[in-house]
Amino acid sequence: MPFNSETATQAGSKSRRGKSIATEVRSQITEVAEELIKAIDIASLSDKDKVLYLKAIMPFILSKNERIETNQMPTEFQIEIIK
Repeated sequence: MPFNSETATQAGSKSRRGKSIATEVRSQITEVAEELIKAIDIASLSDKDKVLYLKAIMPFILSKNERIETNQMPTEFQIEIIK
């Protein structure tokens, strides 16, 4: 049997891959996480626990794609000629 567009369509329709349950599991984990976050009484935490809590949630708050350049080249400069 030659491989052409018709046989390719037939072969592509037969998937051996199982059904993805990742979206269902992800939604359940999200619900559990939201309930746990709501249950935490932040006012009762110690200062150390507050810092650890902040450290844990910061990656979800801040954008990971944002870059801050610390070594910026000066845009203006002045040259003096001394004789």
